[in-house]
Amino acid sequence: MTAVLLTLILQSLVLPPRTAMENPAAVSQVPPKIAKDYSAMWARFLAGKDDPKLEKDLDNLTKKQKTFDAAPVIEGYIRLYGRDDATAQQKFNQALAMNPRNRIALYYLAELAYAHQEYARASTLYAQLLQIDSSRPEIETKRQKTELLAADEVLRAGARAEAENRLADAEKAYRQALTLLPKEPSLHQRLADLLVRENKPAEAEDERKAADQLNPTAPVSTSSSVPDNANAGTVDTLDDLGRWGNDINRFHEIQNAQSIKREQLAALLVRYFPQLMEMRQTSQIMTDAAGSWAVPEIRTVVGLGLMDPLPNHTFEPSSPVTRGDLASTLARLMRVLGLSPALIQPVTAPDLEPTSALYPEAELVLGSGVMTLQDSGSFNVSGEVSGKEAVRSAERLARIFQQAPH
Repeated sequence: MTAVLLTLILQSLVLPPRTAMENPAAVSQVPPKIAKDYSAMWARFLAGKDDPKLEKDLDNLTKKQKTFDAAPVIEGYIRLYGRDDATAQQKFNQALAMNPRNRIALYYLAELAYAHQEYARASTLYAQLLQIDSSRPEIETKRQKTELLAADEVLRAGARAEAENRLADAEKAYRQALTLLPKEPSLHQRLADLLVRENKPAEAEDERKAADQLNPTAPVSTSSSVPDNANAGTVDTLDDLGRWGNDINRFHEIQNAQSIKREQLAALLVRYFPQLMEMRQTSQIMTDAAGSWAVPEIRTVVGLGLMDPLPNHTFEPSSPVTRGDLASTLARLMRVLGLSPALIQPVTAPDLEPTSALYPEAELVLGSGVMTLQDSGSFNVSGEVSGKEAVRSAERLARIFQQAPH
């Protein structure tokens, strides 16, 4: 499994202070006759001094008010803070049975599924939540992420089955992946190649046509057999698909760019390190970012201080990235990820003065191997950065992060 996906899996459900939790009364109608009692119970939850007694009182309230879904939501909150995820899930499911539009219960059920690696279920729950409340763009980001993670799990199972010559199991896995990502041409092509191995030429031709229609510029395989290196190539393709999903063509644009743009670098880093989107960010004013296809990624890298807006409050998404820009951004990212410079042997950039602000940044990225000197032996701060160079740097940093102690 890739470093980017492993990082996601290791995330746990992070809870804010109790005082920051949303009052379930915001989505549940409180009967007037119990309004005073409910307010007192909510205050007791916020105080957090006698949760067992509060749970008993909430149970009694639920017995009297059988459709009052706010009570089991508060019990779910209590169980979350007690790290009893199983019971918390039961309570949120109970609230959802009382009120299928309870967005609080839906949200925490999705978050619990995500934290416990139940990615297909999490994706479904996030989708249900978006139908009720579309005002939170980060939920769509999470839905897409869990959808890709669910597809990645299925694809890897299929790749293992294919490598072990369990072709029927591989076909089942690839078809399941296509239910999650039906518009991904590489999946249709993968299934087509497998169907050739299974001696199903008609079905294989249908999948090739689907791949061709979804991506008509890509060459379509006509081979009647699978090359020896097919399974080796599968891993790299799955890594890219896991990161980019239906945006895989964006990755191809970045990788093939002679000179990478600022918006492309922002997207590249967030795709390789999606945990960045979960970190606390400082909002910055940027007057031109809204016109970019990479708005969430730009806001993330700027909010974390990895890339800076210009003094006139623009980001200039289409401006080229220099080697100095890349060194500065990668060095900042290494610090945000907690990678210690003390573990890295510094490498000097001969064309940079020690007094330069970029000198320590260049030392860090060169010493870690994330970037290298050019063939001339210089660092060349103002030189352009190709897409291949930027992708190579992101991959090297991902490997360093994976191997570092956490």
